[in-house]
Amino acid sequence: MRDVRLALPVAIAWAALAAVSPHTGAPGIAAVVAAAVAVLALLAAHGIARRATGADAGALAPRAAAAVRTVAVGAALACPLLVGADVVAGSGLDACDSLDLLLLGQAAPTEVVVTGCDDAPTLRSAMLLRAADAALTIGGTATGACDAWLDGTRWLLTCDRLETAEPAAWAAWAAPLRDGLLQASARLPGVGGELLPGLAIGDERRVSPQLRQAMLDTGLSHLTAVSGANCVIVVGAAFLAASSLGARRGVRIGVALASLAAFVVLVTPEPSVVRAGAMASIGLLGIATGRRAGAVALLSLAVLVVLAVQPHLATSAGFALSALATCGLIVHGRPITRVLARWLPTPIAALIAVPVAAQLWCLPVLVALDAQVSLVSVLANLLAGPAAPLVTVVGLAACLASPLAPAVAVGLAWVAWLPAAWIAQVAMVAQQLPAAQVPWPVAPWGVIAASAMLALVAIAHARGRLARGVAGALVLGAVVGLGAAWPSIRLGSLADWRIAQCDVGQGSATLVRHGGAVVLVDTGEDPARIEGCLRLLGVQRVDLLVLTHFDRDHSGGAPALVGRTALVVHGPTDERALPVVDELAAGGAAAHEARRGDAWQVGEVRVEALWPIGELEPGNDASVAVAIDLPGAGLELVVLGDLGAESQSRLLRAGGSAASVVVVSHHGSADQLPALYRRIGAVAGLVGVGENDYGHPTDAALRLVQESGGMPLRTDELGTVALAVDSGGVRVWSERVGGGP
Repeated sequence: MRDVRLALPVAIAWAALAAVSPHTGAPGIAAVVAAAVAVLALLAAHGIARRATGADAGALAPRAAAAVRTVAVGAALACPLLVGADVVAGSGLDACDSLDLLLLGQAAPTEVVVTGCDDAPTLRSAMLLRAADAALTIGGTATGACDAWLDGTRWLLTCDRLETAEPAAWAAWAAPLRDGLLQASARLPGVGGELLPGLAIGDERRVSPQLRQAMLDTGLSHLTAVSGANCVIVVGAAFLAASSLGARRGVRIGVALASLAAFVVLVTPEPSVVRAGAMASIGLLGIATGRRAGAVALLSLAVLVVLAVQPHLATSAGFALSALATCGLIVHGRPITRVLARWLPTPIAALIAVPVAAQLWCLPVLVALDAQVSLVSVLANLLAGPAAPLVTVVGLAACLASPLAPAVAVGLAWVAWLPAAWIAQVAMVAQQLPAAQVPWPVAPWGVIAASAMLALVAIAHARGRLARGVAGALVLGAVVGLGAAWPSIRLGSLADWRIAQCDVGQGSATLVRHGGAVVLVDTGEDPARIEGCLRLLGVQRVDLLVLTHFDRDHSGGAPALVGRTALVVHGPTDERALPVVDELAAGGAAAHEARRGDAWQVGEVRVEALWPIGELEPGNDASVAVAIDLPGAGLELVVLGDLGAESQSRLLRAGGSAASVVVVSHHGSADQLPALYRRIGAVAGLVGVGENDYGHPTDAALRLVQESGGMPLRTDELGTVALAVDSGGVRVWSERVGGGP
């Protein structure tokens, strides 16, 4: 095992910062507590060590002293991190009438650096959620009035009016290079052309949602997230170039540092890039001083530096995954390669070991984010991995050549296109395999199981029995995964479902899936319930989320969709709505308030807003009603939200829509318009309902569906309900009953 004398204290400090960060005002108090713990632990370790020198000292005393000393160092390292977080929280950006921003992205939401508050200089990291009609450029500056509020240790901003300026000289050079690579790759055909800029410099502007999802599902998304491998390539190339010109060591290191800084500006400082850049910088510093630290210690120091500069990254899943994947490669990459080399050629063993080690260490975080695991990621990485360095090197060369020699850039882009197209095709094909994504238990049990698998491998490695540890982890994973997958196995008879009504208790959540596109209308009240339904139905990402209105039983589960949807459509907003919409926007979703006649195309699925008309006060009667058309599937769905009979009457007069399936309004309340349901003429009426004191669903509403020619399907009786269609008609599967016509 590698040296972990610095890694364990840094992990303790990181955990302390992550635990305290979400609580406003807590970091300052926690810093004092951490200082006290550090002093007491050092005194305790000293006392244990003194007793360990006695004649009657046990063999465990030195180990106990070392463990207590590790806690002391961890608490001591946590102190400056917590103080820094407290300073960030006390910055008072919410009191500023005008903010000066340094932009790190081209579209909101994006990372920014606040450089001024009411003309007074400051320096704070923040997330810009919305910037109305402002043209953002990476490295550009902006000034304007913004609403600011604190989310743990991160400042969030929404700006209605921003005056933007062109980037300064240190950043202006990068935009033509990024745009030049996009232009050079624009003529390239198919998914390879889409993926090339992402593989070369992390620019995913041209990557389609389908390809992005395929990369996620197959564990290949790390190839478009610029990280350590890219930084190593850049630093190594600069170092060798300077060396070949006869430069001295100091000059070579300076050139490498300058190249690294330029590369970070080119690809934008995302968490993985910041961590990789810090690690590379510290490594170069070690070379300059002649003291080469161990790889684990180097990574630990990089993590510490990054958290000191940006405390909010303590709770960033992306930063955690980046650090854990790197740690996995350092600790278990070579040992797993040696084990596999007993049966396989060493190059193939290394290609398999890299994704296995990275996924093993990342697994606890991955299943906490999404309770699914990919069984094809190792195969996909084995096939795609060898092509990635070629794309990175040649694509970066095309990027650098684009402003000076566009023809050369196009030629280089064509060279890089072939391996990029190969990687894209591997992702698209692997996504279709049956084991692309399999269920896993939800937190906390899923995280505990994944952590146990990692512990088995780590303990076995420490004892020189790595092969046994890997085998034990695989057995444990198979048992845990089979238990989680059992409901989905039962669903296998209706794997071609198109419409589903999730059992989310007293609430509504309706899923539509067709041709790889997924639409979700409402989320129910509990994030865990909608997360369980998505996992049951094998849905990882939602292309379009419709929130009909902002009652908790329709929008309370929205946190489960943060970072998993590209577009949010919603009704009129009130004070309940803004936190929901802002949280989804912080996860990367664009937001749109719907009006009758608006329409959205998601793959082959068309979603049209039937309601509201005009300006309505937020509430049930302003619910967004939508008609969703699935071409070729023979199904059309109408979702009515919580519209009452009066609004249903106005909707009918405006032109109702016939459909095969209707989601009964307001969980089957008595406030319904029979004429509208007769116009719809659905063969199935989905009722999202749970235990309640309102009398939902009423007998009158259920009779209304039956008298209109349909069958009412209630989630309180049937659990999650899924519908498919074939030549024999509509088939129904339910979680508690099974399948049938």
